[in-house]
Amino acid sequence: MSERPLIVGWKGLKHMGWPYSRAHTWRLMDAGVFPLAVKLGAHRNSHPMWRVKSVLSYFEAHGLTVTDDWYASA
Repeated sequence: MSERPLIVGWKGLKHMGWPYSRAHTWRLMDAGVFPLAVKLGAHRNSHPMWRVKSVLSYFEAHGLTVTDDWYASA
């Protein structure tokens, strides 16, 4: 039984089918268009993570498709 993760990092976001670069993703987050990233650690260099539920709802709202192999690898 495979369950989807609750959070996803940059590589997972790209594996889901996110077509944009890191810089454009941060621009979209600053504009309030894309869901904000959450840092799990207090250190400034800790990796940004996104909630899968909010990313999937963004994909649905904007007509982006999630790759089928992402569901299998979760």
